[in-house]
Amino acid sequence: MIKVLKPFLKFLFALLFWVGIWQIVAFSVGNSFLLPGVDDTFIALIEIISGEDFFISIVLTLLRVMCGLVIGIVLGILLAVVSHHSEFVYSIVSPIISIIKSTPVASFIIILWIMLSGDALSIFIAVLMVMPIIWQNLIEGYSSIDKSLLEVCNIFEFSFFKKMKLLIIPTLTRYLIPGIITASGLAWKSEIAAEIIAYVNHSIGQNINDAKFYMETPKVFAWTVVIITLSLAIEFTTKYLLK
Repeated sequence: MIKVLKPFLKFLFALLFWVGIWQIVAFSVGNSFLLPGVDDTFIALIEIISGEDFFISIVLTLLRVMCGLVIGIVLGILLAVVSHHSEFVYSIVSPIISIIKSTPVASFIIILWIMLSGDALSIFIAVLMVMPIIWQNLIEGYSSIDKSLLEVCNIFEFSFFKKMKLLIIPTLTRYLIPGIITASGLAWKSEIAAEIIAYVNHSIGQNINDAKFYMETPKVFAWTVVIITLSLAIEFTTKYLLK
């Protein structure tokens, strides 16, 4: 029981420590417009939770993230498999992956904003952020497959499915699972960024944009608390499901 509670107590202590620092700094500033305190943020949080569109915004944002995550994972897996078996495909895909990874998310959002609607844009941005991670992790997974074990499988004339079950899939899974966990967090952050910049209707990003427009800083902080909480929940759920 103590071993189970120890990580939670450490997290709680660290959380309370930094919340205390936040409150001290906010009290020193003395201006809730520049830096709202914990009390102002909590009041704003209660206000937004009791609003009519709160749960609609949360659910629709989560659905967009899940769509982008699933599509990105599937595309990443398919491209990695084809790239591994075809040098020509690898030579075409590899530079594109490098470009996507090197380009800031905001640049993609602004460029694609001209061509896509809000919902499609936010999902497509999530796909762009997820797919390169899955592709690269699986390519690294393929390169780490033990060649001697692969030769043994060939010597004993294992079937394709038996080789996949005993060697290839277990090896790739060790690379795929961390990739999915990393990609889920990146998909969430890129989704929120796309919603803010493109002003996607019925979204968390739209609410943050509205709070900024009306200069309601406590609401911006309150929505940030919601984003962080949901981000931790998504990471925990992803890890739990992948286990």
